[in-house]
Amino acid sequence: TSITLLAFINFISFLFLYPSTFNLKEVAAVDKPQLHLWGTGVARITRHPQAFGQTLWSLAHGAYIGTSVTALTMLLLILHHAFSTWHGDQRLAAKYPDKFPKLKASTSVIPFAAILDGRQQLPSQYWREWLRGPYLVILLATSATYFAHPQIQAFAAIATNTPLQSGGLLG
Repeated sequence: TSITLLAFINFISFLFLYPSTFNLKEVAAVDKPQLHLWGTGVARITRHPQAFGQTLWSLAHGAYIGTSVTALTMLLLILHHAFSTWHGDQRLAAKYPDKFPKLKASTSVIPFAAILDGRQQLPSQYWREWLRGPYLVILLATSATYFAHPQIQAFAAIATNTPLQSGGLLG
């Protein structure tokens, strides 16, 4: 069904949205976040996985919800990430003039382009690059959220405490 397709697209989007920090102590701000110039794993597919993941997520949510406000919001999120991709590359080129050109030459902003034009070679055991703890967390969290969506939507339907409704915060 279309809902299953959109859920699958959302699931794939999360594999791209949160791969850049595999040190969970950096995520939790226990360790100081570091910049990692990786050309392996998800970076073989796209140099800016979060932008690609956000684009997938935005397209799926925009298609599912279908309102003009959602369409505008999703377009703005996609444009924000497109700008961030360009700006990020500019900053990396300035900060790492020796390392970034090599990474840029072997990767692509456009998903799968570096693989298709031969700049990236997938090793025979490529799937092993995806066997990491954070991906397990993403797998479990997105699966749980998918199965909890009916309860989440039911709760949202009965929760009327909004500022514009009678009985709401401002009503």
